[in-house]
Amino acid sequence: MRSPLVPAYYWAGNGSAIIHRLKGFDLEVDRSAYERAYDPERLRWLKETGGVNFVFLSYNWGLPPELEERDWIDFQAAAELCHRLGMGVAAYIQPSNAVAIGSNANAGWYAITPKGKRIPYYSGRYFTCLNDPGWRRVVLDRVRDAVARGADAIFLDNCAFGGMPIPLSNDYTAFAGCFCPRCQESFRRWQTARGEPPTGIPRLFQPNRNPVAREYAHWRAWTLTVLLREVRDVLKRLDPKLVLLTNTVSAVNVDTYNIHGVDLPEIANLVDWLFVENLQSPRAAGDMLVQNAGTFKLLQSLKPEAPTLSISYNRGIGVDGVPGPEVFARTMAEGYAAGGIPIIRACEYIENERWTLLQPGFHDDGLAAARRIVDFVRARSEQSLSRRSAAAVAVFVPPGSAWRGDVLPGVEWDYLGVIQALVSSAIPFRILTSLGNLGGVRVLIMPPGIKAPAAYRGLKVRYDQVGVRRRRRSVLAYFKQPFEPVLSRLGPWLVDSYFSTVHVRRFVDRLDLLFRLLYRDQCRCLLIDSGLVARMKAAHPCSVFSVTPIFVDLWETPAGIELHIVNYSDEPATVEVVSSLGEAGSVDTPDGPAVAINGGLRIESYAVLTWPTADQSRTQRASLLRAGTA
Repeated sequence: MRSPLVPAYYWAGNGSAIIHRLKGFDLEVDRSAYERAYDPERLRWLKETGGVNFVFLSYNWGLPPELEERDWIDFQAAAELCHRLGMGVAAYIQPSNAVAIGSNANAGWYAITPKGKRIPYYSGRYFTCLNDPGWRRVVLDRVRDAVARGADAIFLDNCAFGGMPIPLSNDYTAFAGCFCPRCQESFRRWQTARGEPPTGIPRLFQPNRNPVAREYAHWRAWTLTVLLREVRDVLKRLDPKLVLLTNTVSAVNVDTYNIHGVDLPEIANLVDWLFVENLQSPRAAGDMLVQNAGTFKLLQSLKPEAPTLSISYNRGIGVDGVPGPEVFARTMAEGYAAGGIPIIRACEYIENERWTLLQPGFHDDGLAAARRIVDFVRARSEQSLSRRSAAAVAVFVPPGSAWRGDVLPGVEWDYLGVIQALVSSAIPFRILTSLGNLGGVRVLIMPPGIKAPAAYRGLKVRYDQVGVRRRRRSVLAYFKQPFEPVLSRLGPWLVDSYFSTVHVRRFVDRLDLLFRLLYRDQCRCLLIDSGLVARMKAAHPCSVFSVTPIFVDLWETPAGIELHIVNYSDEPATVEVVSSLGEAGSVDTPDGPAVAINGGLRIESYAVLTWPTADQSRTQRASLLRAGTA
């Protein structure tokens, strides 16, 4: 029987301690936890208590080699131990920034602004120029060495190119990328090849108003893609079975093309596994529902045959404490229910004002809660690994609008609002990036101006009829053109200060401003018109009703139709299941026997209801008859 992938983030060792102190502005590190993390008994604890079978290990944080060589040796030893325990390993490699200390201090590979300044990425770290041949050699050398030391996968974190622009109400301001002479020359060649005047890189990044900036956005994303393609080619020449994956924070939930210089559809063609890190640790409180299910669905739409991974934080790295067991269980359940692979976060926590990791004897309950969900999924692995979506509601997300679109699209193009509304209403759905195959789709949700194929006979719904997310007026909306010159100076200063000034960083983190300003408006429960909800639920053979927030998904497996229900609340949820298929053949949960209450079903964390296919039903009846005559 095949076993599902159960990965864990497990950053430790000397390099991680240095980086976390830099990130936390000298916040103390639990040295004992970091130095002992890769001991045999702790790696075995990770496997046996959490069910982990794949570990993300520290290898390269962008430190100078005289400081990092110890991490390379530790990685090799840890990789050997993991392999003996039956676990695969990914090597963490930093492709977009470096720590400017030691022999890195005066290196010429850093990205620069039009004023010639380096661009900070946390304290002491700076973005690198992806066109610098010296930096590209460093990245490729680290990839080769990590493989030689036992890596089964290469994990390129923080994929981005240079400075991040500041969003306004209808465009960006400030500078993006790198302004060095090498990048200037490369962009001018790009312009000339396209029959455009070689004006060079714009000092102000406003892609919605300036066609040169728009073209620069294309060049910037292309530059990163070329580097990643080179990494992929090197990796596959070493061994075609080696896995490549990348991460850009919140990639499918923000305008990552303009902010980070990342072309997600192109990168999806290069990598083996798709991955996103974000601040969407699933939870519900009041009118807020934070869900990560939509992340998995969006990733699946980019490359349906690839594994889709995500790790979700609550408030952020260096801010979150170790959560309760229910959070570990909920995170794992939601990911698996949505068809994805949730990553167990075993590191980068703050306890007693210092950085730490999950440790045996202190954090067994959380890891065991994750293991409970893992064992539940493993028991169903043949179904889980061979399933396909049975959701009759499909959301069409054109790649151009989702990942190369406007900075702040209007309500009528708000695909994230549509997803939030569907999750809030407990409606199963799938994401489509093409209208070529609408088999099984009975409700098609599309942006305005898009026409469904002539052969489609189901219900057609516009985005603005579903995900009506009326944004509160942002303070930035008042900074129209008269104030943009001021904000173009103030914005970069604020971002630089967040990354490089201890008081600004701690003020923002302690007030949870990053989540409040960037994500909270995305995470409000959105209600759809009750008549439309009824029609979308009726499109499915079974539907779920609950007064507490839940996630619902529907899958077709070799065993039959499976209905997955995940509870987003800390308290048990009571749900009502209505089905045209009759009574479910089985109700399975990781929390013990299912409990019926007043005609409903009580769910602690996760439940799967199965309606067997006709062949399965006959097999079950035959098994019962045999049992009765034994």
